[in-house]
Amino acid sequence: MAANNYITTENSSLLLKLRATQTAEDFISSCQTTPVPHRVVIGAAIAGPDLNHPSVLVVQRSANERSYPNQWEIPGGHVDPGETIVQAVKREVFEETALVTTEVVSEFEGFYYWSTKYEESESDDSLDKHPSICTFQINFCVRVEDVSDIKLNPDEHQKHAWCTLENIDEFMMTTTMKKVVSDALAALARL
Repeated sequence: MAANNYITTENSSLLLKLRATQTAEDFISSCQTTPVPHRVVIGAAIAGPDLNHPSVLVVQRSANERSYPNQWEIPGGHVDPGETIVQAVKREVFEETALVTTEVVSEFEGFYYWSTKYEESESDDSLDKHPSICTFQINFCVRVEDVSDIKLNPDEHQKHAWCTLENIDEFMMTTTMKKVVSDALAALARL
């Protein structure tokens, strides 16, 4: 479920200024949507090197992941307590790809999802002990210093590739992630 239908270039610029100082706690407390999320995560659509032919870096989840093993996605993750949303974007890009973000270019449509919160010591047998939590993913297009020096965190991802509108169907993604990648490509094409 999306939070909004379309973020204009003007709105995105204003949102980026806000996200530079906004923490996840601030986002949740100011949320005027329903449902109000319990937590906030970010997605980072890393722009490819050829600005005339938009592409986005996608990474394949580890085969050992509990959720969506071997599925392709954009890098992303949680916003740490006290960390601004833009700081989280830069940190997650570096942690997952070893790439240094030079610019958070724009924000594009986010989405809600429901999941069970895992504790690191839990086994799959304990899933019924934790209620489902609502998460909102805020998505951004970013540029990085050197796209040729990608080093994945092997605990999280096993492969990377450049996704375009022409090859998007070659990647096994959830329906939601396919929309995220398509939206990112459209946002990059508008720049």
